Amino acid sequence: MTRRHQHFPCTAAQAFRSGSMAAPPLPRPAGRLALRIALLPLCLAGVLGMPGLQARAFAAETLPVLQIGVGLIKPPYFLAPGTGGMEYEIAEKAFEAGGYRMAAQHLPPSRALALLRAGHLDGMLSVTEGIGGRHYFSESYLHYQNVAIALSSRNLRIRGVSDLRGWSVAAFQNASLLLGEEFKTVATGHPDYREYAQQLTQNKLLYTGRVDVVVGDRLVFRHLSRHLEAPIDVRQAVTLYPLFPPSPRMAVFKDAAMRDAFNAGLQVIRRNGVYGAILKKYQEPA
Repeated sequence: MTRRHQHFPCTAAQAFRSGSMAAPPLPRPAGRLALRIALLPLCLAGVLGMPGLQARAFAAETLPVLQIGVGLIKPPYFLAPGTGGMEYEIAEKAFEAGGYRMAAQHLPPSRALALLRAGHLDGMLSVTEGIGGRHYFSESYLHYQNVAIALSSRNLRIRGVSDLRGWSVAAFQNASLLLGEEFKTVATGHPDYREYAQQLTQNKLLYTGRVDVVVGDRLVFRHLSRHLEAPIDVRQAVTLYPLFPPSPRMAVFKDAAMRDAFNAGLQVIRRNGVYGAILKKYQEPA
């Protein structure tokens, strides 16, 4: 004789999940398979009844994962691992909207670029097409504003990139690849030009008088200065020299389909307000 398994309506499953009524008795055949079949409607009801935030988190966990190089700590764009940042969160949400989950690998830019070119990363954030190669570049998702910065007390006369030849310069890593041909030429032939993976080092060098000029993003410089402690005096006035145009930030991928998915996701979060909310969250105080 064929036994019929009892099916519970969705409303009963929801009531059981909320604790407002006792669980209906399971079918008599108590084998593990029968138990799983009987509980399946309850599991589905639990998932479908999740609050919106939990449901979105559950959905994100099921997405295919991409290994993405995201650079080192660079507030406000990248904060400590696990704590986000403006650029990190834009990329994270764009990936999710495009159908992927980002597994962030916090690496120095030169190391991330080497791993990407060796095929050990799926992509890398915060680049421009100046890095070259045959990979697939996304649309620009953010702009940095790089400047030259010096202590105001030095009264340095810097009117163009070529004027940097006369001063010691500390720049962020890969600056010579990202800031244009004129800057690349100056940096290549400069006897006292250095690049640093940890941009906090630039701030220390400037405020302690061990370098004349630092080159980097103005927001990064301002945020990192807040992390310097005595005896370094960050109250010293600085002068910003606007030598560079806004610098678009892109992602680069080993696969065109990944690039296309990221671009599509970026358009989604621009339209639905997520992108604007992230910018507002990290905007500078007036």
